[in-house]
Amino acid sequence: MTTRQGFTNTFLSLIGCAAMLTLTVTAEAIEDERPAGLNGATWQFGPLNRWAYTHMSEVLPSKPIRHGTGSPRPLPGLKAAANDMTVDWNGAPRQLAALMEEQYIDGLLVMKNGRVLFERYAGTLTPERSHLLWSVSKTITGLTAASVAADGLIDLDKTVADYVPALADSGWGPDTLRDVLDMRDGSQWNEDYAAADSTVRRQDCADGLLTGPDCEGVPVVGNYRFLPTVGRMPDRQGSFVYKSGTTDVMAWVLEAATDKRFADLVSQRIWKRIGAEQDAGITVDTSGFTLASGGIHATLRDVGRVGQLILNRGQVGDERLFSPAWIDDIVSRDGSRSWPYAVEEGFRPYYRSFMWGLGDGRGSIQARGVHGQLIHVAPESKTLIVMLSSWPDAEGGAPQVGESTQQRLVQAIEAALP
Repeated sequence: MTTRQGFTNTFLSLIGCAAMLTLTVTAEAIEDERPAGLNGATWQFGPLNRWAYTHMSEVLPSKPIRHGTGSPRPLPGLKAAANDMTVDWNGAPRQLAALMEEQYIDGLLVMKNGRVLFERYAGTLTPERSHLLWSVSKTITGLTAASVAADGLIDLDKTVADYVPALADSGWGPDTLRDVLDMRDGSQWNEDYAAADSTVRRQDCADGLLTGPDCEGVPVVGNYRFLPTVGRMPDRQGSFVYKSGTTDVMAWVLEAATDKRFADLVSQRIWKRIGAEQDAGITVDTSGFTLASGGIHATLRDVGRVGQLILNRGQVGDERLFSPAWIDDIVSRDGSRSWPYAVEEGFRPYYRSFMWGLGDGRGSIQARGVHGQLIHVAPESKTLIVMLSSWPDAEGGAPQVGESTQQRLVQAIEAALP
């Protein structure tokens, strides 16, 4: 059920009674009720994912990403932020709250010039609850790598095999860390979410994150054993092909280079230093591998703090977490000549350091995740937009729901800002 916090709702219950009684309860109590039918085969998909994404520690084993013990870093403007606004949608004015419902958006945060202008929650998300970020986790992995590189603990010109001998004979062994960060590696990874036999789905099964008929015949062994079995396609090396497993390989490299668990690295180098107000978490597979490619779950406001870190080029207050050159390198890149996806006229998109460059001539970059997760960073206008969603399936799964509509909504929000 998708009622809003702070309202009351009437529902009928008392299963087993001859008469049905009408009870009035708070929306928060309803939203916290575990839905029937949620299991390892169903939690990723609608409608059950709307609850699951905000209760990940109850769905899968998770390791905390600790925030600092001091007061969280304030978000200026938060108390006065609007919880609805009018945008131009298909040539007519529409309220953003209504569009959020239509687009399965659970949380939306808009900031400009470092101030919060808009914050709204829907579904089962609240300010205190974390939400699964899916592949926005990849961008956080890239920022963690930036911090580790700033301390000289990794060399981007060295290979995966230099740091993780167990991956020497895998599809990533001879690839440099630079190519890994840009997903220009030569691994044989297949990212087809709709195919049960694709590498990304077999990884879900091998991790124990997905169960059911599609996982028959796939042993549950965890990433430390699964990733070394992925083969190589040498012709891919040097060209961008999106592959989630590549981010997990990078996390393994970071663990080997620092002798720390990946979740603890994110805590030490990012979460505590951005002044997060809540612990985040990251799903853990059966072998103890923390899933950097898509397992981080965090609150909307703390994801906003991550976005502000990107917009501020690695600076938080008086502290620098990594070199501004890391973000400058992402923002300033030219578009790929061999882009594998459809391109809107006037855009030259690219992928760099686990971030998507729009190639819009304004330096706009994004972190994206399936089921509608997004951090949009527009340096030219100093605008930040965070969306956390629960699309019914990875690519949308409902009419007029998906990436193209999401990008149009981002443009509409930007255009409506003062």
